[in-house]
Amino acid sequence: MDPQELKTLEEIQQRILWLAVRMIDHANHDRPNIDGLKVGGHQASSASMISIMTALYMHHLGAEDRVSVKPHASPVFHSIQYLLGNLDKKYLTTLRQAGGLQSYPSRTKDPDTVDFSTGSVGLGAAAPLFAGVTRRYVDAHFGKRPESRFIALIGDAELDEGNIWEAVADPATHALGNVMWVVDFNRQSLDRVIPGIRIAQWRSQFEAAGWQVLEVKYGSKLKRAFAEKGSDAFKQWFDDIPNEQYQSLYAQKADEVRARFLDGAPSGVAEFLKKYSDAELFEILSDLGGHNLESLVETFEAADAITDRPTVVFAYTVKGWGLPIAGDPRNHSAQISTEQIGALRSKHGLTPENEWNAFALESDAGKFCALRSAALRRPENTGVIDAIIPITTNVKSTGMTSTQEAFGRVLSEISRDEKIRPYLVTTAPDVATSTNLGGFINRAGVFHPQDLRRWNEDAVLKWAEGPTGQHIELGISEMNLFMLLAMLGLSGDHSNQPLIPIGTVYDPFVLRGLDAFIYGVYSGSKFIITGTPSGVTLAPEGGAHQSTITPSVGMEIPGVVLMEPAYVQALDWLLCDSIA
Repeated sequence: MDPQELKTLEEIQQRILWLAVRMIDHANHDRPNIDGLKVGGHQASSASMISIMTALYMHHLGAEDRVSVKPHASPVFHSIQYLLGNLDKKYLTTLRQAGGLQSYPSRTKDPDTVDFSTGSVGLGAAAPLFAGVTRRYVDAHFGKRPESRFIALIGDAELDEGNIWEAVADPATHALGNVMWVVDFNRQSLDRVIPGIRIAQWRSQFEAAGWQVLEVKYGSKLKRAFAEKGSDAFKQWFDDIPNEQYQSLYAQKADEVRARFLDGAPSGVAEFLKKYSDAELFEILSDLGGHNLESLVETFEAADAITDRPTVVFAYTVKGWGLPIAGDPRNHSAQISTEQIGALRSKHGLTPENEWNAFALESDAGKFCALRSAALRRPENTGVIDAIIPITTNVKSTGMTSTQEAFGRVLSEISRDEKIRPYLVTTAPDVATSTNLGGFINRAGVFHPQDLRRWNEDAVLKWAEGPTGQHIELGISEMNLFMLLAMLGLSGDHSNQPLIPIGTVYDPFVLRGLDAFIYGVYSGSKFIITGTPSGVTLAPEGGAHQSTITPSVGMEIPGVVLMEPAYVQALDWLLCDSIA
């Protein structure tokens, strides 16, 4: 990286750190608090993301890229948008306030442009993955879009969420070279410093699913030290030192760090480190790759070089980087004091009068932000659904029939319309045939990036897989079903082509994917979900297959319209109306 650019980026990241931390401080200490309830915020979790997000937004990203931001890094995101000229200054003092900046990035409530809502941990990681699935589908059916990268910035503790591994393992997400996850690997959770580092386990799980795994562990100072003669023992100990012991270094005074680091170290490490002063040693030991802009940029470029599979980057960071609470086991929701805020303000060369200012336009940093703002400016979406939806298909039934059967017939009839059919896409978690999607699948086919040979002929179901198919089959994961539906329903925003997504699932198992269902609705996505069989239809199969509270769920979720048709004609009207 050009030395002048690096210098400018370092100046920008320091301003981002200040704005993010001060934003939280103002919300808790300066803004009137009538009811006395805690406002909250996460200064330490924001600080650990500063360099990662600076490297991305101020260097790596292009206008077509879409990013899911870790929930606790919301203040960092808004600080960046402010410096890029995409957020009015007045919003900086409205964090966690009604009508102001949201606690966590929100597509529907934040004043600046958010690509993916986040908040319920784990879902923000999966969303870009299924947005990548959606882009692959849109490219195959409507022509290649400009290249986009779908990126998720996630906390390492989020990898405990089961939905992440459901998404990673699903065949539908295989070989997506336009997806990158960046893990803020600060090795701390809400309650504690994590006693062991699980990266070997996670690496094997990602690799087994076909992902590229990269680590950005060492900054430039560490790399230079490791390049010196006789450094082997030092490098080995740096890699092997217990996590709790390493994290405790940040609470030590400069002259105490050496002894703490060397406690338990093999012979040869102390001798090698004699050449460094106490201050130099701490600078080296704390130079993790997740806070080194050059190392981050190099790693992101390496991720882009592999285009046949997703990439996960483990970026080693410190929770609370650049703050007095760095590495503190209890820093998750801790906030630095008013005195510490004053010291930090002075350190950044700011005063109470200019602390909220962006960079002067004529400064190097100001010019750089203006150039990045122009580079990230997106063209307006122009994709439309060019079709007229009928009021009814007039499907006829003879004798008694079920609404499930009628659903399949009505959908199949709608798909006969050559104007409507291109926009229809269905999906199901391995229950397509038992939820009556068979007629649509026979007509529209099953989506797969390549044409697959059919080895078995079925007189009833034509399971033909290829790039023109319009049904996306998932494994048995209701969570993945709702995440995919959510992203298909946002394809107009993410891929400049709106779709008509329709999913099916056994009604009793809506609750298995409820978190993702709510996430999709909260994100402003539009999709149709058909729960069938429903109610006590499957009573002979026992209580586990009976639906008792799904109607209540449908009525209570804001933004969901629940319909429970009892007659074929009613179902016909309602399905046509829902599509329209």
